Amino acid sequence: MIKVNKFRHIAIVVNDYEKMVDFYSNTLGFEVIREFEIASEDFRKGVGISDAKARGAHLSIPGNGVEIEMFEYNQKVDRIKELSIADYPGFRHIAFYVENLEDTYRGLKETGIEFFSEPIIVKEPQSVAGFRFIYFKDPEGNIIELNQLPDNKL
Repeated sequence: MIKVNKFRHIAIVVNDYEKMVDFYSNTLGFEVIREFEIASEDFRKGVGISDAKARGAHLSIPGNGVEIEMFEYNQKVDRIKELSIADYPGFRHIAFYVENLEDTYRGLKETGIEFFSEPIIVKEPQSVAGFRFIYFKDPEGNIIELNQLPDNKL
């Protein structure tokens, strides 16, 4: 068995690089760590796409080592929108912790973000009672969860 040492990043392939970097940095408060363009043979071999060329960015929550890696490839692929529902198998959402879910919800709602529901407070099962969460989609349909942990679960 291998031993994973640390979670490094999650990658999002985007159709509109500027729009998505703007959303994650200016709406959600991520910091752009680095931006780049890549088309090397090593990159093409590694991703398994013989003519791949992409521009990308690494974004991070200030004070947190986990990054989002964002790629816009030169060849566009139509997304299957049905994959952007919460119960489809595979990676479905990314979750971020916030200190005050209600305030965050109100602030994002004022920017025009549409949520799946109002903030939810989990009552059952007892092991996660008090956990709060909301779901919404970024500009390209990726599901984002914001959550607030109960005081006794931090």
